[in-house]
Amino acid sequence: MKRLILASLSVLLLSAATAPTVKAEPMAVNSNMMGRTSASIRLLEPFYLVGLAYQGYFREQGIPSYGAFLAAYHTGRINARDLVQSAIKDNRLPASALQDEDYLNAVEMQLMFFDTH
Repeated sequence: MKRLILASLSVLLLSAATAPTVKAEPMAVNSNMMGRTSASIRLLEPFYLVGLAYQGYFREQGIPSYGAFLAAYHTGRINARDLVQSAIKDNRLPASALQDEDYLNAVEMQLMFFDTH
């Protein structure tokens, strides 16, 4: 079981390391096109948000990278809300992402994949 978890983590980290890093631009979606009554905002996928944080894209906002990132999460010094706030400060997410509990939960789930202890 431990080998499976380590192998999965390795694949996840390699995917994050090799994935192109694109600065997401918040984009309003036309409500007529989506069939909704209100406009929605397209967000940076939680997987990519955590990958960017791990790679050090939010160091200026106080989020450590690589091994220090893992240690900070494992010890509770950073959490999903911290990553979302950092992405907002870096203009990668709209401020409304902090009120989106589904998005915060999805970021937390991605963070849990990094926590191997």
